[in-house]
Amino acid sequence: MHDRVCAVVLCLAWAAELVLIATPVPALAIAGATALAAFLVLAAMRTGGHIRALFVVVVAASAAMAWWNEVPQALWHGFERAQIFGAFLPSVLLLRATVEASPRLGRLRDSFVRLDAATSQNSTLYGSHVLGAVLNVGAMSILAPVVARDADRGQRRLLASSSARGVGAAAMWSPFFVAIAFSSQQVPQAPVWQVMAVGVGLTVIGLALSHLLYTPALGGAGFLDSVAKLRPLVVPTIVIVASVVGASLALGLGGLQSVAVVVPVFCVAYAAALGGRAARRVARRTFESFAKLGDELFIVVGATILAATVSALPAVQSLGSSVTPGMISGVALMASVVFTLVGLGLAGLHPMIGVGILLPVLAAGEFGIHPAVLVATAVFSWGLSGSISMWTLPVVSASIHFGVPVRELFTRRSLAYGLLYAIGGILYLGAVNAVLGPA
Repeated sequence: MHDRVCAVVLCLAWAAELVLIATPVPALAIAGATALAAFLVLAAMRTGGHIRALFVVVVAASAAMAWWNEVPQALWHGFERAQIFGAFLPSVLLLRATVEASPRLGRLRDSFVRLDAATSQNSTLYGSHVLGAVLNVGAMSILAPVVARDADRGQRRLLASSSARGVGAAAMWSPFFVAIAFSSQQVPQAPVWQVMAVGVGLTVIGLALSHLLYTPALGGAGFLDSVAKLRPLVVPTIVIVASVVGASLALGLGGLQSVAVVVPVFCVAYAAALGGRAARRVARRTFESFAKLGDELFIVVGATILAATVSALPAVQSLGSSVTPGMISGVALMASVVFTLVGLGLAGLHPMIGVGILLPVLAAGEFGIHPAVLVATAVFSWGLSGSISMWTLPVVSASIHFGVPVRELFTRRSLAYGLLYAIGGILYLGAVNAVLGPA
């Protein structure tokens, strides 16, 4: 009964936000905010204790800063900005349920049977990447039972690592991840399509590095064969991602709004085409998953309030005139951001918190970084942390689905991958920034 009430309340918040995207209605905005707040109160009963503690600490710190600096309105502004996630995250869950109902996944599973070790790793890497671009960590629940069916413990460890890297790399360009959605919200002048385009280059670097470090013996024929198995997913992924980007450009919507508007339209149409039974199954699975969004929404709301408070501080707003590029800027600053965020992620701090603090500060000053590159730097750090840190959802999910202790996924090779990827990504971001220019 509790889960059903949570789901109904979140549906109300979702519906309110969808209407607000089209037209501002003050009364509806208040109703949506009330529904989201009610969901958080109800969800607190089943949210992990560490998540609740983190939320309380972040909100308390935000309140203290707002009170000390006489900007209490920043707290409400932060909550208002977080309301859109009440539409974004349910839309992503609807997309996941719709994809899982697709017959294309059955053909994909069949093609992954009886693969050798190297080909299996590569198929898992790219399968997790393509599926993860839409399903996030939900990709692992689809792939793991197939590719790890007869694998020993050592092979399962390699497959789990491949899956985490594939999903982490997808976070660097996919609009369906919170990484791009949250980070781009902190720097509104950065077009989402530009952030995604920069992220594609970062993804290519990560996939190439994975090949060099993990499957160097895989020949060209084996590589092409393993990637070709993903054909059933390519066209639908391209269509829906292109539609999100197109809506953002044509309607002037942000990434969060584009996903919230476009995804339900596609999912309803596709579920209807599958037939009444499949459509009801999609609706039921989506509704049932809403009550489990408590952890994500607590983190998102807390981090958004923190980011809004930091950006409203007088000291931050004065950075534009008081800080010069001669102090730190360009590639050096990007390197500092990457190593700081990844280091904090390895220590257990969720990347959203670090991004919520750093991006408002950096966006306020003249640091010689193009807005899209600045956001891409934060997203790169987020995705890289998600690929190797034992505390992040992709690595933890890979551990669970592939049946490997999470500590075994943090190895010298994964650390070398992270270090080399960080260096390569920073150099690439510096080159892109030089082409785009700082403004």
